[in-house]
Amino acid sequence: MKRKGIVENILNKRIAVVKLEGLVGLGSLVLSREMKPIGSVTDVIGPVKEPYAVVVLKRDIRKVEKGGTVFFKPRKT
Repeated sequence: MKRKGIVENILNKRIAVVKLEGLVGLGSLVLSREMKPIGSVTDVIGPVKEPYAVVVLKRDIRKVEKGGTVFFKPRKT
């Protein structure tokens, strides 16, 4: 099942900081509400009880907004 998170901030239109509802793995695919890929998780930061994901957005993505909901799909190993 996919975990979800809320976009807390967007930096330079290329990096999103997402407040997580549970942990996600590095390299997880990040999906929009429409379940379209928008980026990938490059780091997980903050306290264990309130983690944040650092997400590098794809170059052609323009619809990510602060306060928006995103979903995560684990990377296949």
